[in-house]
Amino acid sequence: MSSLPSFDLRRVRARFNRAAADYDRYAAVQREIGRRLEQRFGWLKLEPSRILDLGAGTGQMVRAMRARYPQSQVVGLDLAENMLRQLPRTRWWSRQRMGVAADMHALPLVGGTMDAVVSNFAVQWSDRPDLLFAEVARVLSSGSPFSFATLGPDSLQEIRRAWAAIDQTPHVHHFMDMHDLGDALVRAMLADPVMDRETVTVTYPSVDALLADLRGVGVGNAQEGRSSGMTGPAAWRRFKGALAAQAVDGQIPLTYEIVYGLAWGAGVSPLREEMLHGQVAGD
Repeated sequence: MSSLPSFDLRRVRARFNRAAADYDRYAAVQREIGRRLEQRFGWLKLEPSRILDLGAGTGQMVRAMRARYPQSQVVGLDLAENMLRQLPRTRWWSRQRMGVAADMHALPLVGGTMDAVVSNFAVQWSDRPDLLFAEVARVLSSGSPFSFATLGPDSLQEIRRAWAAIDQTPHVHHFMDMHDLGDALVRAMLADPVMDRETVTVTYPSVDALLADLRGVGVGNAQEGRSSGMTGPAAWRRFKGALAAQAVDGQIPLTYEIVYGLAWGAGVSPLREEMLHGQVAGD
């Protein structure tokens, strides 16, 4: 697997904090994929006490998990604190919301305490998937599932093509393919990974409508190495023209390659092994 470009996490956090209040207006794709991800839990025989929603956003999967497992404690974790303010209350009369603002690569959770981890549209924001999955393996109890949906490399191909006609600067994030994600799960000591994919295409009546949806859910170029300057008006017009030229029957398509993953906690993780060996070496 080739190395992934690094993300500017401060920029990622700022984008999602700005998008939080209106996020649900624009998140139709995220909602639909979250619905499909939640339905997959119907195949699993679970009675979880504690569930972690990784990259919880405004709490769609928190709500879905609480509805499916009403006796469970569901914790939503997100990098953007404004997103967490949209989470459902722990009880209808309470002001408390079960949310944790943290980097998903350094989970502030005790090992082995989660009976399920779910994640919808968050894994693609990781530039260190081995560390992310090792953290998931660390907090999962043995025999518990990690189920996620993320973006594959064919996602946003129309945006990528339009920018490629303008310059060679990276404007669209690199997304890991299904096989590399599966390999990363194995390296994290997560058991029996199963991967599959589907393609979802959304169409828009105009370029402005398409871009409004992307901005509304916090999408933007947060890769290190992106151009440090503002895109000039001439380049922006050319980009929009190249995007409009891809219209089919007056509708502009936007492709999402959705990658689904399922793996199981084994009671071990690379992080636990490192800690154990460090303790032994220090004795």
